[in-house]
Amino acid sequence: MKSWRLGGGSGTWADRVYEALRRGVNRRLVEYLKKNALSRHGGKVLEAGSGTAGASSLLASAPDVFGVALDADIDALKEARRRDPALPVVAGDVYRLPFKEGVFDLVWNSSTVEHLEDPGPALAEMARVVARNGHVFVGVPYCRGPLGFQPLISKTAVGVWLGPVFSRAELLDGMCRACLEPVGTVYYFFHVFIGVLSRKS
Repeated sequence: MKSWRLGGGSGTWADRVYEALRRGVNRRLVEYLKKNALSRHGGKVLEAGSGTAGASSLLASAPDVFGVALDADIDALKEARRRDPALPVVAGDVYRLPFKEGVFDLVWNSSTVEHLEDPGPALAEMARVVARNGHVFVGVPYCRGPLGFQPLISKTAVGVWLGPVFSRAELLDGMCRACLEPVGTVYYFFHVFIGVLSRKS
């Protein structure tokens, strides 16, 4: 099952509920990123591991923001393009981002890192393509939130679909190993997720 799809796929009642929840999460997350990671002059933003890129569309609609969505899942990008034909989408690998060093003001993702076998190199790539004094944000399922039971079901289909959960210390350590300076922590969607915002000095 794809992480961005629930139930029987697009158009089912389960998928519609899931999509409505995701839209609510995306709206709040975009407001947080605009307030804390972008200047009033906007900037260039990359969602590295975007899925269907709903949040990227919201960010890109803000004044003076140029947003790009990248994902390895072509079906997810097709869904993003169907929903928002104006949003630039790129098929690519978060371990080898196809961009020059330091070109973005904000590089981010939410509910992506937990699906990676080794998050460290992906975080390093996110740090590589963000500009000096730019920001990197990563949001993951929180081990002390409602999904704290995940380790008990990690081998099941649902557990694999959810991906592992993280502590704040693990997320901070990952950012520091990528030579990023953590500057903020946010808990969102009823503490299901924890996000750390970092700056590249």
